[in-house]
Amino acid sequence: MNIKTVIKKHNTPLIFIACCIFAVLASSPIYASESEHRDEDTRNAEFVHISDNMAQKMGVVTQKVSAGQLNITTTVYGNVVTDPASLSHVRARFDGMVTKVNANLGYKVKKGETLAVVESNESLKSYPVTAPFSGIVIARHANEGELSNGQVLFSIANYKEVWAQLKIFPQQLSEIADQQSVQLSLSEAKLNTTIQHILPSPDEKPYVLAYAKITNTSGRWPVGADIKGQVVISTQNVAMMLPKAAIQEFEGASVVFVKKGEEYHPVPVELGQQDNTNIEVLLGLSIEDEIVSQNSYLIKADLEKSEAGHEH
Repeated sequence: MNIKTVIKKHNTPLIFIACCIFAVLASSPIYASESEHRDEDTRNAEFVHISDNMAQKMGVVTQKVSAGQLNITTTVYGNVVTDPASLSHVRARFDGMVTKVNANLGYKVKKGETLAVVESNESLKSYPVTAPFSGIVIARHANEGELSNGQVLFSIANYKEVWAQLKIFPQQLSEIADQQSVQLSLSEAKLNTTIQHILPSPDEKPYVLAYAKITNTSGRWPVGADIKGQVVISTQNVAMMLPKAAIQEFEGASVVFVKKGEEYHPVPVELGQQDNTNIEVLLGLSIEDEIVSQNSYLIKADLEKSEAGHEH
């Protein structure tokens, strides 16, 4: 029986028959495949157009996908301490009376500068008490008319070099050793340095102490401040690596924005190992793809705003 016969026998409306035929065809594999392709084309059509000039003004930075090395770290904590070589407690060479004081608390002094004058009890001759190196007077115990009597008259410190004193607990001992790299952080300040030596802690504490030198000419590492350290315990070579800042969550997936001309396309990626800065990419990208490495959240926000506008 053909369609023509059915129509004639039952006098069925032509519109109803046409709708039935279309419904059957639409459910066939051919139409389903075409529907999937349309969905894929829609996803591929999701992008943000930004001129290169505007992208530069927005602070959008791109880079090529490449192989790299991840630095696997363990976290330690500690504080900034004075470099023992940069702290001096100054005494008079001979006992006598302090007849003059030139330096006060907080004074910046230079090496060889006269801090005080003392009259010797034995020779009754006056001699200068000088600064052993350049630094800051952090303590003063000398006043005119007093006897020196072997006591500390001044304490001088130079904070241009200080130490990170880091606590290493037993479960970390097998991973940490001398000459390993460590990144220190204090508020906004960050510094890459090296563990110089590891010593037992005083008073039989349940940890050892690792020391790393800090160049402190900026003054951003004050003595006594609490600090965090990331000690590099191993390295891992990976075929593709990106900055973690390049990854955004979009429509339930981790995506990277790939730049094609002045278009930025969200590309889903499968991720692997990571360190503090970078992350491995297993699938989704190719070497030499140009991706947004900084301020990618601006692209995401622009894309979401565009989609919200289309929904209305």
